[in-house]
Amino acid sequence: MGEKFDKYKKSNISFLGFTFPTKDFLMTIGVALGVLVFLVILTVCGVGISWYGVMFGLGFLVALWLSPQLMPLRGLNKDFPYTLIWWIFPLSIIGARVYFLLFDGVSQSFADWFKIWEGGLAIYGGVIGGLLGLIISCIIAKVNIIKTTDCVAPLLAIGQAFGRIGCIFGKCCYGVEVTNKALRWFPIALKIGSDYHFATNLYEAILDFVLFLVLNKLLRKVDIVGINTCAYLVGYGVIRFVLEFFRAKEQTLFALGMPVSQIVSIICVVVGVIGICTLLFVNNRKVKNNK
Repeated sequence: MGEKFDKYKKSNISFLGFTFPTKDFLMTIGVALGVLVFLVILTVCGVGISWYGVMFGLGFLVALWLSPQLMPLRGLNKDFPYTLIWWIFPLSIIGARVYFLLFDGVSQSFADWFKIWEGGLAIYGGVIGGLLGLIISCIIAKVNIIKTTDCVAPLLAIGQAFGRIGCIFGKCCYGVEVTNKALRWFPIALKIGSDYHFATNLYEAILDFVLFLVLNKLLRKVDIVGINTCAYLVGYGVIRFVLEFFRAKEQTLFALGMPVSQIVSIICVVVGVIGICTLLFVNNRKVKNNK
């Protein structure tokens, strides 16, 4: 019995390229599930819980939990994420809020700018704010910015997946109304008020998780610095561009008569494609010169 317990303590669990000590993994999952069950009980008892905030925070924690195993893939210190988070977390929230208010088109008082608990956070703004935080942190720590964004890209994707699950609970970022009664069921549609709308928030959550899997694999298989960053720009840009066609107008920010997210998506895809082509060309030249 003692030998089996010793083997259990020394054993590891491997999943999607990540390796965790079995004891720590099970303990972490157990604590997380315990907290979630407790919050569900509070909700059932009538206590107001912001599930959007819970899922948003959970996304950050999962990303932070996985990050130490990704950083060494670009030669970075595994503990660097614990420095990054102090800059990325607050600036991503500020960026998400500012982005939303700039394009919302609704006049807000100065006090309203700080009422993030009432909603009004935009993912692209969060990405921009988080990127600013990452750059500041890298400059201070004298760490390569592109290597860092390569490692953060898959973490950002899985964080966004959790955020979109939060949107389901918050009943935001949903799609246009479903008029076909045969399609009025979850997971195709969500009931918002008395109407059913396409569950674009769920669609994006699933696609973001797929993007996480792709970027995680790419980071481990391709050692070209910058390729993962560009792949994220292309992948997420395409996801948002397509889904915006199905988003309800009242859930969409507009500029120049076009959804702002589609404009930003086009820019991301163009920059990403140019970046990938450039990196592959330069890498191919290096390979030929070394022969």
